[in-house]
Amino acid sequence: MAWPVVCGSAVAERTRALSFLDGVLQIAVADPGWKAELQSLAPRYLASINRYTVEAVRRIEFVVTRPEIVEEGIR
Repeated sequence: MAWPVVCGSAVAERTRALSFLDGVLQIAVADPGWKAELQSLAPRYLASINRYTVEAVRRIEFVVTRPEIVEEGIR
C-alpha cells in the first residue's frame, strides 16, 4: 500500500489503510482530532498517492475507529 509512503512515518504509525473500493481509500484514525487534521491535508495526500497507484484514488475518507484497529491494523 502506498499510504505509508505518502503520509510519512509519523502519520503511518497512527493510522491504517482499511479499504480501497471504487476510487475511495478509507483510512482508520483513532479520534476526531486526527480525522480533522488529516482531512485538511487530504488534497495533498490525494495528489501524492496517485503518483504511486495504478488505479486512481478519487477520495480519501478518514474513519474514526477503535484504537486497537489503528494500532494493530487490518489483517
